[in-house]
Amino acid sequence: MPQFLYDFLVKTYGFLIGIYSLFNRKAALWVSGRKDWERTMSLTLDGLIAERIWIHAASLGEFEQGRPLIEALRTKYPEKGLVLTFFSPSGFEIRKDYKGVDAVLYLPLDTRHNAKVFLDLLKPELAVFIKYEFWFNHLAELKKRDIKTILVSGRLHAKQGFFKPWGKFFRKGLETFGHFFLQNKGSAELLEDIGFKNYTVNGDTRFDRVMSVREENKDLPEIESFTKESKVIMLGSSWPYEEILLNQFMIDYGKEDFKVVIAPHELDERRMREFIEKCPLNCLLLSQWNLRNGDERVLIIDRIGMLSQAYRYGDIALVGGGFGAGIHNVLEPAVWGIPVVFGPRYEMFSEAVELVERDAAFSAEDQKEFNELLLELLNSEDKRTMAGQKALEYCRANQGATKAVMDYISDDLR
Repeated sequence: MPQFLYDFLVKTYGFLIGIYSLFNRKAALWVSGRKDWERTMSLTLDGLIAERIWIHAASLGEFEQGRPLIEALRTKYPEKGLVLTFFSPSGFEIRKDYKGVDAVLYLPLDTRHNAKVFLDLLKPELAVFIKYEFWFNHLAELKKRDIKTILVSGRLHAKQGFFKPWGKFFRKGLETFGHFFLQNKGSAELLEDIGFKNYTVNGDTRFDRVMSVREENKDLPEIESFTKESKVIMLGSSWPYEEILLNQFMIDYGKEDFKVVIAPHELDERRMREFIEKCPLNCLLLSQWNLRNGDERVLIIDRIGMLSQAYRYGDIALVGGGFGAGIHNVLEPAVWGIPVVFGPRYEMFSEAVELVERDAAFSAEDQKEFNELLLELLNSEDKRTMAGQKALEYCRANQGATKAVMDYISDDLR
């Protein structure tokens, strides 16, 4: 792909999202968050220590993936300024006040002008990209300035442009990275095939993150009160399809002894109202906890940031996304030692595949399989216990990715 075509596509994307922002709240946040970004960035960085480390995460999931590294950097290098950027409002809006860094910003649209101005203002001594977001004008500018750049928890796949016959432009962007820290051997083999050997397969920093969440062991008194003395199905990061399946399960088997806690992927008030209207069991929004009657069997968490700790109160975890683009974080429930259930689209997620191989997680293709799985797990304490133990053991065995990255960084930052 020629440079001019890439630039045209990036600017077209910016134009189209501007139009879409007239009708979509998330797109509107994307646009408004970048309005007058140069001035915002200049004011935000004013007075910040000159020795800076830049960490970029596409959205909230990538932030959580990189969080163990951010916290390790803060502990080891308290004298350096940490600057976190997001591409998506889903990450920025939730973590814009995150105290683990010195500044949180939107990454500007990836034009050559924006990349130059962005790095003129930021002047980082190290750039860290989490997982797989690559913006090639920013990468080219980093390389031009000889700024040390690494990829952390990288996950590559054969469909990406780097690995296509026409992918020379994209492969050139990869030359910016001094080192690739990869989740799996498949990603390493893809890099080797195009001539890159500067990698380490050290796993996924999300294991370090979920283990630290488990160690925090925060109490959520309302959820604890709601779930006590009942078997609990936790539906986390749900999309409409999982909610439809679970609603039908409650219609068919609502007489069984269980309660349900739901944390939707997006806090869509209309969707939550529609779910409550269709649900055969009494529902309660967490925000209306003081209005409870005591006979509710479904609790909807209409707050952000609670799910990773809320899973501890579940006996079975359902993770959303597996009937759409792909499942959400399955390690968050697994670390609490409970079996995990999700839809069929999980093959691109190695941790989900490995949990299934260990009989710690289970996939359902349709309503029939979904119902059968839930009933078996609800009624078999032995199956729940065995699957949960294997899930926790898997999380414990895969810790340590953050240390490998920190050891590498320590050789360059003094």
